[in-house]
Amino acid sequence: MNTEHQSPAALVHAFYEARQANDPDALRPWLSDDVRWNEPVVGDHMGHLQGADAVVDMLKRALATTGGTFSLRVASTVETGSHCAAVIEWSADKNGRMIRGQEMAVFGFKDGQIMEASFFASDITNDQAFWEG
Repeated sequence: MNTEHQSPAALVHAFYEARQANDPDALRPWLSDDVRWNEPVVGDHMGHLQGADAVVDMLKRALATTGGTFSLRVASTVETGSHCAAVIEWSADKNGRMIRGQEMAVFGFKDGQIMEASFFASDITNDQAFWEG
C-alpha cells in the first residue's frame, strides 16, 4: 500500500473502503504509531485516544458492540494539502435497535498516514442513546 503521494481526500476514501472489510488490524498501516484520535464520548469504546493500538482496539469494540453491523460511507470531502474534512454517513444495529447518523470527520495526514482525526456528531443525543443504551 503506497499512500504517501495520494491527496488527503483520496486517502480518506481509501481508508473508509478498507474499513468495509471489518478487519481493524488491517487498518494499522493507515495509522501513524502516535495518531491522536478524538471521538465523542458516547460509549465505553470512544473518547480521546492516543496511538494506533488504541484506535484499533476502539474499532474492534465498536464492531463487537454492534455485531459487525457498524457501516460507514464517505458522503463528501473538502481538502487542503495535509487535511481532509469529510461528511461520514454511518449506520449500526445494536440489540435490535437500528441507528443512522452523520458526522464531520477531520483528518490530518503526514507521509500518507493519519496523524490526527477528530469527529463531530450531527446528533450527539441520539448517538449517546444508542451507544450507552
